[in-house]
Amino acid sequence: MKKYLLLIVSIATLFSSCVSKKKLTYLQESSESQLDSLGYNTLERSDYLIQINDILNVNIKSFDEKASNIFNAYIERGTVQVNDAIIYIKGNSVDMDGNIELPVIGSVQVEGLTLRETKRAIEKELYKYFKKDAVFLKVQLAGIRYSIVGEINRPGKYVIYQNQVNVFEAIANAGDITMVGTRNKVQIIRQLPKGVQIFDIDLTDRNVINSPYYFIQPNDVINVQPLKAKSWGIGTQGFTTLISLLTLISTTLLIIVNVNQLTK
Repeated sequence: MKKYLLLIVSIATLFSSCVSKKKLTYLQESSESQLDSLGYNTLERSDYLIQINDILNVNIKSFDEKASNIFNAYIERGTVQVNDAIIYIKGNSVDMDGNIELPVIGSVQVEGLTLRETKRAIEKELYKYFKKDAVFLKVQLAGIRYSIVGEINRPGKYVIYQNQVNVFEAIANAGDITMVGTRNKVQIIRQLPKGVQIFDIDLTDRNVINSPYYFIQPNDVINVQPLKAKSWGIGTQGFTTLISLLTLISTTLLIIVNVNQLTK
């Protein structure tokens, strides 16, 4: 009977250790440190290139209040109405030709430009109607919009109203990765002017901060794949699975013991 009990304990130990702490911990120490001479991680920032279907906030202000109101129909009493529907309707969408349409100015080509280059392109047209000192122009993305799918607590489409968002902020905004999500190989599916590329990043490695994909971009899709343990029923419902398994084993062993006693 002791050998049967030992078997049960061995199986319990095996199942309880399927999802290790190492697989669940973010930003672990790395043997290949990428710190600079002052001990800092270097952030790789890259300018986002505007794409078709992006939504921009173009804010043009002038000493002439009537002129300002014409350009900024979605500005009410000095406060931007931060609402997805309002931004979609009143924001400046990049059309299929890569242009945005602005009052008075008309069509401006912006696809493939950075925000700084977009600002200069709009200013070039704007100064045909206003003196340089008479207007102020501000160009921003209407938030960082992204999708997150897979082993995440709240998968879906999100928007964060910041100029830049790192991958940890994006994941935290969706409720974090589940206990059975793969943290060392998270996919970033990114739309680029030439097509779509898929990158893998390791969130358990501290050097992910040095990755060019540490900061997400508008329209990114984050895909969190499941651990192998999930296919075994281990993880969030692992304890329930273990109890069911042990009950089955115990019942089987009890039957075997009873049969052995009856045959003696």
